[in-house]
Amino acid sequence: MNIVPLKQVGRWAAIALIGLTVLSCKKDNPKPEPEPEPTDRTEGQLIKDDIYKYYKLYSVWADGSIPDYLKNPAQYTDQYGSASNVLDALKRLTPVHIAAGYAGVFDRFSFMEGINGYNIAEQASTKMDNNEGYGISVQWFSLDSKTARPYISFVEGGSPAQLAGFKRADIITAVNNDKENYSIEVSCPDAGGTCQVKDPAAYSRLRNNINSALDAANLTLQVKRADNKLFEKPMSYNNSYVINPIYKDTIYLNSNNNVGYLALSSFEEIGSNNQNQKNIDAAFAQYEAKQIKSLIVDLRYNGGGYVDAAIYVADKIGGAKTKGKLMLTYEMNKYMQSDAAKNLRDQLNMHDTYFDGLSTLNLNKVYFLVSEETASAAEMLVNVLTPHLPVQIIATESRTYGKPVGFFEQKVRDKVSYWPASFILKNSRGNLGEKYNKGTESGLRDYWDGLVPDKSGIGDDVSADVGDPKEKMLATALADAAPTSKSRAAMRSISARTIQTVDQGKMHTRPERGMIKTRSK
Repeated sequence: MNIVPLKQVGRWAAIALIGLTVLSCKKDNPKPEPEPEPTDRTEGQLIKDDIYKYYKLYSVWADGSIPDYLKNPAQYTDQYGSASNVLDALKRLTPVHIAAGYAGVFDRFSFMEGINGYNIAEQASTKMDNNEGYGISVQWFSLDSKTARPYISFVEGGSPAQLAGFKRADIITAVNNDKENYSIEVSCPDAGGTCQVKDPAAYSRLRNNINSALDAANLTLQVKRADNKLFEKPMSYNNSYVINPIYKDTIYLNSNNNVGYLALSSFEEIGSNNQNQKNIDAAFAQYEAKQIKSLIVDLRYNGGGYVDAAIYVADKIGGAKTKGKLMLTYEMNKYMQSDAAKNLRDQLNMHDTYFDGLSTLNLNKVYFLVSEETASAAEMLVNVLTPHLPVQIIATESRTYGKPVGFFEQKVRDKVSYWPASFILKNSRGNLGEKYNKGTESGLRDYWDGLVPDKSGIGDDVSADVGDPKEKMLATALADAAPTSKSRAAMRSISARTIQTVDQGKMHTRPERGMIKTRSK
């Protein structure tokens, strides 16, 4: 952990509240587990039947939207040619919502993937704990409104790129020793915002070069650093790497208010004192030792992960102020709340969750840095702390991704890994995004639309390294958390800069990872 003296510092818009009435919490007439199918159906037909049955039993939309064919699923499934077609049809039965930038059904989240090569006519995956590739994301960015270059915007902890020494704010200058000029002329609006390239064909070629290189098993990457020095390193990968979701943790010292900073790329499995838990514990031990009064949590590239890991981090942040208080509740369909599903709920530990007080922190305020990539368990972390601590959300754009539903895996006949959206997480007041109530029940916001920030449109300055107090989003939080004359002056200087990204300039962004529950072993 680095200690940095502060005085040195010089979507999708998704789905709205309409439709949640179908998610009834009443425990009347739950459906029992279905009887086994007759054995005269083919394996493919039985798999289609199970896709229907588990959706009807587990989906949060089952009660109000999905017709009951549990006694004879073939009546429904035989009209579809594949397992994925059955799931697509079921998702289309969920309520429709139309919002800015989105028009579609609630369930755009449930998915499946084949196991051991089984063909479901569609592939989708949730990779947890491990990732593939080099762990690099890229953003085309302009500093002068004339020329844009490919900046490394994110390097994942534990990745080949991180181990090789590449950093955010590195500018890609060569790929596999090629002779390309990785700069492109652009035209940018005076007030900042999205720039347009002047030669789309050349831009496309340069993008393809980088994308192809990042997908290959061997890569030599050359970058230019902020000091104009070149850095070059060969990399390779054969298998996946273990993710370290903490890609930066530090403390900014201030005479009145020591401020912690924690950058989390995802929520990987925590338990049995594994390495991820040790890393989280070590970071918070340092925060406790320095008695920080504010914490900045950087979630701008965090697409979610394990619910229990997010709960663990929430409990660490809440500390002394939240011990013993209700953290979250689960909303499920009638069957999932019934006695018939009790063993399943126990295996998944899907019960009301209370803060244990896992740290001695006594924070005055928590700042969350977010973007439209911030999703699922990351949004949950913000929402469950909101009733208990002063929270400020600082966003690159206008909101977060918007995904309050979660999953657990259901294996189907050892051929399909199936993830129907099965629960909604709510905070201690039973709300989604209750911070944005604005004083009236009718004004209550949920985060199907994404969490609405306190400060929006800050922009993601990828020309500054992660944790650099001169980076605009971090500087915005620091100016409020530790308002010294120097931090205010630095903020005024940074505020004068415009953030100028390039249309379709994000490359190799991290996938949305979900809100995952696992069964106890």
